[in-house]
Amino acid sequence: MSQDHEQFAGDVLLSLAHDGRLVLDADEAEARIAELRRTLAYGYALLADPDYTGPEDRLRDILDELPKYVEAFQQATKSFTPR
Repeated sequence: MSQDHEQFAGDVLLSLAHDGRLVLDADEAEARIAELRRTLAYGYALLADPDYTGPEDRLRDILDELPKYVEAFQQATKSFTPR
């Protein structure tokens, strides 16, 4: 796969959720979404910290990707049917 067509993990999760292959019950999805939102808040706080010396570009890439995980987990609950 060429670099132009590389799918990032968030894109893959969105595709799986859209196709009904990623399925979570609401409680599990909400727990994961809450964790992702805490991670996003922490990441943005790091970027705002003038003493942060980590890889800013890589952190921004990650922060751009995590909302796709949130959306995928939200979609994954819509196709969940309890047995």
